[in-house]
Amino acid sequence: IHRDLPFDEAWRRATTPPPIDKLVVCHGDPCAPNTLIGDDGHWSGHVDMATMGVADRWADLAVGSWSLSWNYGPGWEPLFFDTYGIDPDPDRIAYYRLLWDLGP
Repeated sequence: IHRDLPFDEAWRRATTPPPIDKLVVCHGDPCAPNTLIGDDGHWSGHVDMATMGVADRWADLAVGSWSLSWNYGPGWEPLFFDTYGIDPDPDRIAYYRLLWDLGP
């Protein structure tokens, strides 16, 4: 999604973070396959915790919601945010998704 963004603009955006909303323990790689769901449909665990740490909750929310499209197709983000009980924050989502795209 950020491939057409010139490097200078990507760098400017990446080095201009939004204010922290809420510091929480973040997974660091919140893609859907890293969340395990049991046969009963309830959460049962997380895997691939190598980048876990304290960060703005939007670091995980932005990428976790985005990964639903990669793994299950479009249309899941509204349910994700509704279930989480929060309105999407377009500025924080854009920032953390850019960081994800610029990552290693």
